[in-house]
Amino acid sequence: GGIGNTTLAKLVFNHTQFKDYPRVWVYVSRTFDLIKIGNSIVSQVSEEQSQMTDKEMIQRRLRKVLAGKKVLIVLDNLWEKDPSTLDELKSMLKLGKDSKVVVIITTRDEGIAKKIHTVEPYKIEPMTNDMCWTIIKHKSAFDDKPYKDQLELIGREIARKCGGVALAAQSIGYLLQTRTSDEWESVKNSEIWNVLALQDECSPHHVPASLMLSYSSMPPYLKLCFAYCALFPR
Repeated sequence: GGIGNTTLAKLVFNHTQFKDYPRVWVYVSRTFDLIKIGNSIVSQVSEEQSQMTDKEMIQRRLRKVLAGKKVLIVLDNLWEKDPSTLDELKSMLKLGKDSKVVVIITTRDEGIAKKIHTVEPYKIEPMTNDMCWTIIKHKSAFDDKPYKDQLELIGREIARKCGGVALAAQSIGYLLQTRTSDEWESVKNSEIWNVLALQDECSPHHVPASLMLSYSSMPPYLKLCFAYCALFPR
């Protein structure tokens, strides 16, 4: 996560090419729920709240609200791997007579993209170390700091550890903004980089090291806020 899939989808979603389309954005929870997705699409296209509980009812409603329309649908952060469930999803998105439905799906799992695609999937490549360093410099207000030569050596090593992930570079940059050179060194040498590097990045429970470093540096009252927010589904 954090490599830029959602950011790219938002750029397409807000592009002037689709300004005359009804646009639908659905965050797909890790517990896949086709009824919830269908209701969300109906609600956003019809601008009327939909709370149907039956798949056939949703399909009939989708046929009606999508008929004759050009619609852009973004399904963000898909985790479901079951082929039959994905086929159900694809069938649901094809409903609507004489409709033109453009669907963008983001996922961090390349296998899912290969199962559900109708055109060749687009894979966002990781950023270079130099690009990560540029982000860190900007977010940390590097140009206003003394001892730039010393900090740059440390900062470039931190950028390398970001693994080409833009979100990692951003969060680390903010973290370093008010830190001394010794604290930059501590961030670079933190054991968190090594521990979290062993995690499966495609796991729904994967936490980038950069975010864990940011969290560990927070005052206790902010940690409590984050812990509370974690109780709610995204």
